[in-house]
Amino acid sequence: MFRILTSSVAFIALVSVGMFPELAQSAPAKLKSPGEIAAASRLLAEKNESCRLQAKQQGLRFLKRRRFMRDCRGGR
Repeated sequence: MFRILTSSVAFIALVSVGMFPELAQSAPAKLKSPGEIAAASRLLAEKNESCRLQAKQQGLRFLKRRRFMRDCRGGR
């Protein structure tokens, strides 16, 4: 009986979380031409390099560095 109650509560929680539209992630716009893809890739590489240098200047290591990189890039 306890298993059924627990699994029911877990199922309801999962379904209710899926109903909030602000939690759903929209798909990014698809790039069409090779030029657009190359430009986006170059921009991402430049931003990564900039964030990496900032983290190095601040002397951040492992977890703090990863968190800084994620926040710097505007990541998830």
